[in-house]
Amino acid sequence: MLNRSERSWCAKGKNIDRFMLFFAMVMVLWPYGLIWADDNPDDQDVKQELKIVDEEEEKEEGELSWLNQQIQPVFGEKVRLNGGLELNYQYLEPKDVDDENSDTSSDFFISTAELALRLFFNEWSKAKIVAAAEDVGQQGDKGELRLDEAIVTLKSTQFPMYFVGGRTVFPFGVFEDHLIEGTVVEDIYEIDEWGATIGFNPDFYGLDLSFSVYRNPQIPDQLNDFETHDFRTGRQQQDKFRSYIVNATLEPIEDTLMLSAFYNSEPGDGDRNQSIGGALTLNYWKFTLDAEYARALEREKGENEEENKESAGVVGLAFDVLDSLQLAARYEAFSDDTHGDQDEVLDYRIITGFNCSLSDLFDVFFITDTSLLFEYRYSKFEKEDDSEATNSQNMYQVQLVFEF
Repeated sequence: MLNRSERSWCAKGKNIDRFMLFFAMVMVLWPYGLIWADDNPDDQDVKQELKIVDEEEEKEEGELSWLNQQIQPVFGEKVRLNGGLELNYQYLEPKDVDDENSDTSSDFFISTAELALRLFFNEWSKAKIVAAAEDVGQQGDKGELRLDEAIVTLKSTQFPMYFVGGRTVFPFGVFEDHLIEGTVVEDIYEIDEWGATIGFNPDFYGLDLSFSVYRNPQIPDQLNDFETHDFRTGRQQQDKFRSYIVNATLEPIEDTLMLSAFYNSEPGDGDRNQSIGGALTLNYWKFTLDAEYARALEREKGENEEENKESAGVVGLAFDVLDSLQLAARYEAFSDDTHGDQDEVLDYRIITGFNCSLSDLFDVFFITDTSLLFEYRYSKFEKEDDSEATNSQNMYQVQLVFEF
């Protein structure tokens, strides 16, 4: 016999399975929606959204991109195609965190090459598909080609509600960085999975409330990758869309102050893994202040039979020297909630650098924007007594970004 808790989970699982079946049906029937949309050329809402997209492109390059000018005669005005290429040079000192006597290393590679397709079906529906190859050539690696994003967005024309379904980054965290590398909060808490979000966004100080469910737990694996938690071998966990996120965003002062709060719960080995966080973005004159903090509320026990509740925080400041030049710096801190020092576990980071637009220098017909970024990152690590691991590492990076 199932106890009340187990019966509740079974019922939830059946409901979620029905929900995902409905979503699959929507995906199958979507091409017919595209045909229907083509039969409504006077659809003002679609044209308004396309106008916004075109205005964004025109702001960057003065006119609709060359690539989209070529595809419009074939696919129509409701299709947009864009892409990007990021070239990185990286220097590490020392190269291996586990060996303080290791040599330095330098590497040139393609950090990201991506192609994004956007489809605008009608006034309440659109889709986006992004394919990306990452870290091509880094340390001789051939990189990985993957489906980076594949979503359908439905927006009610009568009520301030929306639905997003597919593979995407779900709204747990804000992750403002302004430079090349993501933040420590992003490293641990980013949720990039298949799932769905239902949101409520009335016209009230930028309020956005959302609830998301996604397929597989992410945070325990990312803590393992971050080399801070050792979860038990053969750990048991329930998946199949039993992980969820609750998010709230508010913009009390338009274009000046944005506040966010988020909660995450994932099935674990015994106890559920629960996390909570908040973020703030403040724009004043030419300055942007970003702050974000996330921590564990509950964690399953690890190999040490302890429930280590980690936490991570970021504070960053950016200054727009010119319209085309921004200076940025941030401080990141991490606590693994473990007694004593552990080799290779991050203590804090200090990051500084700049990003600069080179669009005026690269006047190539098919390129919409070109940027140059530089970043210096100092990382401080915990270190055990009599260990050969290093307690610090310097990283220098230069990135050249092309968008088309």
